[in-house]
Amino acid sequence: MAILEAGGNAVDAAVAVAFALAVTHPSAGNLGGGGFILARPPGGPTVAVDFRESSPRALTRSDFDAMIAGGGGGPVSVGVPGTVAGLLATHERFGRLPRPRVLEPAIRLARSGHRVSNRTALTLSWSWPTLKRDPAARTEFGAPSGPLPARARWVRRNLANTLERIAADGARGFYEGAVSAAIAARLSGHLGAADLAQYRARFREPLRFGYRGLVVETMPPPSAGGVALAVLLLELQRQRVHALDGGSALAIHLFLEASRRAQAERRLRVVDPDRLAPEVLARRIAEWTDPDHPIPGMPLVDRSRATPSPTVHPLYAASLRETEHTTHFSVVDAEGMVASCTVTLSDGFGAKIVVPGTGVVLNNAVASFASVGENLPEPGRRTTSSMAPTLVLADNRPVLVLGSPGGDTIPSTIAQILRRMVDGGMTIDEAIDAPRVHHGFVPDAFRFEAARPIPQAVLQELCRMGHTVSQRRLPIGDANNISLAEGAAWGYADPREGGLALAAASPPTAQGPSTPNP
Repeated sequence: MAILEAGGNAVDAAVAVAFALAVTHPSAGNLGGGGFILARPPGGPTVAVDFRESSPRALTRSDFDAMIAGGGGGPVSVGVPGTVAGLLATHERFGRLPRPRVLEPAIRLARSGHRVSNRTALTLSWSWPTLKRDPAARTEFGAPSGPLPARARWVRRNLANTLERIAADGARGFYEGAVSAAIAARLSGHLGAADLAQYRARFREPLRFGYRGLVVETMPPPSAGGVALAVLLLELQRQRVHALDGGSALAIHLFLEASRRAQAERRLRVVDPDRLAPEVLARRIAEWTDPDHPIPGMPLVDRSRATPSPTVHPLYAASLRETEHTTHFSVVDAEGMVASCTVTLSDGFGAKIVVPGTGVVLNNAVASFASVGENLPEPGRRTTSSMAPTLVLADNRPVLVLGSPGGDTIPSTIAQILRRMVDGGMTIDEAIDAPRVHHGFVPDAFRFEAARPIPQAVLQELCRMGHTVSQRRLPIGDANNISLAEGAAWGYADPREGGLALAAASPPTAQGPSTPNP
């Protein structure tokens, strides 16, 4: 809010929030991970910024297989971090305030200290058995009695120094010099200074498709979540689910069947787009966004019976589960610029490694590569992700700014919020509060939330149709989203994890068009 009230735009504010989350929300907010941003200036066009991690040049398949067998952590699991490059590239292109001003709040939080939130204390306690094995992580996150408790005063001087280098020197302050050398030394033999120096964020064209007269723009590959969202929503549109009672067994059945197919596509057929021939990528995008035809080769949806996942794709048995530790936020400014940003360390606290002297928590994104399908580990390749920051446009103007954490549940969460507003006429708070369901293709069972259960009669009918119910009843997603209409903006923070929805105290002073930042 301070950035907006100082005359910054939505991208300035989003970048400031992302750097601050690296200080206050270290299980997912980060400098040592990656993510995606959809940024749209007033009038457009929307730009997709890809700063997903890439695999180091030294990665071998034997090292990858051993790392996965060992639980998906440690030095081999670390991908080349993209967050700093992505945030700074986005800011340089769209931001208005100088870079040091945008990083100042994060630096202050780290150097002067802040209180450990209840949520951070909880995530630290979950990961402490592994974190405490790493000396720098034990120092960064520990107290004499164990992990830092809630409300403890937390000063992060090493991270403040790193942030100050980035404020002064830009990307060079992270990808070259002392920070780069410290990362390379900690990961000696696995990820080197050359990997860091060669990393670049990518500006990409959003994945764009129509849904019931609106235009949906979402993250393209290497986001597989955006692909799944397109496949899911377009199948629902073909099935005319909008004409059904949204809480009926048939509507939920069709949603689960569409989700099952979308998740199979996400897991097994999305790959780093820079590794595909342009004509192959164009053909796949056309298939994913075709409003009239389902994905070739997939069995058609049976409106009366569940389709067993092993018959949807032959690689069902070899597919892997993924973790759900990301964070998402949405920003809109008084002039109509919007930013939808999702960042991640992959697992909670990533590889459970802190780089000595820097405060940087490292990702375990290499573990996000698959053992089957097309998203296979190769040196220099970007792994796919379920993250899917999304915008919905009407008459070329944003009306929804969407996104969520939640691993493979991200497309399901976004689709359900979108549908409840577009098809069901709900307000954004009603749509976010409503119960969610999810089918991830693997395992062949669907989830619902214990705190928001499905009515027993509907559940029985779904079972009669052949669906298996998962015993996992955790909350699904954490949507901190914005609705825009008639010159007003409504932000709502999902109560599932306790975020915040805030508005600037007054419109910022007009500053004119954005200019390049130092």
